Amino acid sequence: MVLAAAATTSIRAEDQAPIKIGLMLPYKGVYALPAESIDRGFQLALEEFGNKSNGRPIEVIRADDELTPSVGVQKFNKLVQGDKVDIVAGIIGSNVGIAISELAEKNKVPLVFANAFADEITGKFCSPYIARTSFSANGFEYASGKYWASKGIKTAVTMGPDYTAGRAFIDGFKRGFEENGGKVVEQIWTPFQKTKDYSAALTQAANANAEIIYAFYAGAEAIQVVKQHADFGLRSKVPLIGDHWVYDEALWPALGDLVINARHVATHYPGVPTEVNRKFVKAYQDKFKIEPDVSAELGYDNGKAIMLTLEKLGGKIPEDRAKFISTMRGLTFDAPRGKIRFNAQNSAQLEKVYLVEIVKGADGKPQRKGLDEFPGAGDLPGCTKSF
Repeated sequence: MVLAAAATTSIRAEDQAPIKIGLMLPYKGVYALPAESIDRGFQLALEEFGNKSNGRPIEVIRADDELTPSVGVQKFNKLVQGDKVDIVAGIIGSNVGIAISELAEKNKVPLVFANAFADEITGKFCSPYIARTSFSANGFEYASGKYWASKGIKTAVTMGPDYTAGRAFIDGFKRGFEENGGKVVEQIWTPFQKTKDYSAALTQAANANAEIIYAFYAGAEAIQVVKQHADFGLRSKVPLIGDHWVYDEALWPALGDLVINARHVATHYPGVPTEVNRKFVKAYQDKFKIEPDVSAELGYDNGKAIMLTLEKLGGKIPEDRAKFISTMRGLTFDAPRGKIRFNAQNSAQLEKVYLVEIVKGADGKPQRKGLDEFPGAGDLPGCTKSF
């Protein structure tokens, strides 16, 4: 009787104990602004569920990976072994994501990436303990390259930071562009987190005589590239197209009118005409007093996918923690960006990509205007595991 009572008490205590989520992001440095937005979107998703799952409170433990693989490994180990988290979420840098992927499988801890777009994450480094709620670099950028080729652009020069995600994004664009009739005449890589002056790279891009510069940069690096592109008088000569991070809304205060009339591809913008998005944008504005940028939406998707998975599991972390990821793989839900489904390698698929122009609103402030939309592409092959 005493043993039975003790066991019952233990089960009840476990059922009411907090579910711990480790949220790893680079809170300082070049990607500090996207990190803050992801964190805010993540918070908003959890608040939709009352910060609880089946009565169990959700406790978020934050860690700064400094966008550095060795630091990411240290912080992951502390979260798992010291803080005893049930799930690790977030992660912007693919370099960090790749470094900790093996640790997730070794420790049998679910790792749910908010970003970490490199194709290898759910390709070469795929695992039954890893999922990605955003999309792959190929899913986004191949579709973009294909789109611009279909619109009659024949030549492009690419620019990007020389690290895992930078190469994954730019190479994805190149595949989509060239396989559909375009030609990348030159690829320019800049040292990641080290480049402050882009004059040499932009001069090289201008001399390539391409119709457009297609770039992937984010955070502080994007600010410098956009400013120096304008300083060199290239806006009318060779447009800087790029994706949503180049002209991220979080960067608008620093860029001023340089964003006006810029066109870019995006996986989300505040004007996506769906009820799910309207509710998300309103809730975000009410809480943070600004419109959400694309990183906020990705953080929201990350948190919501985790909460929906916990809901399906009755607020319990299964003993076999790979079941958490397989349960997530079975989800289909409407997100602000569109419908989210996962493929067999646990990577969310990109339903839509939007072409957006930044214009001046009636109040004189920049706002995004949707011009077109097209389907995302699939992931690259590379996963040799079955789960």
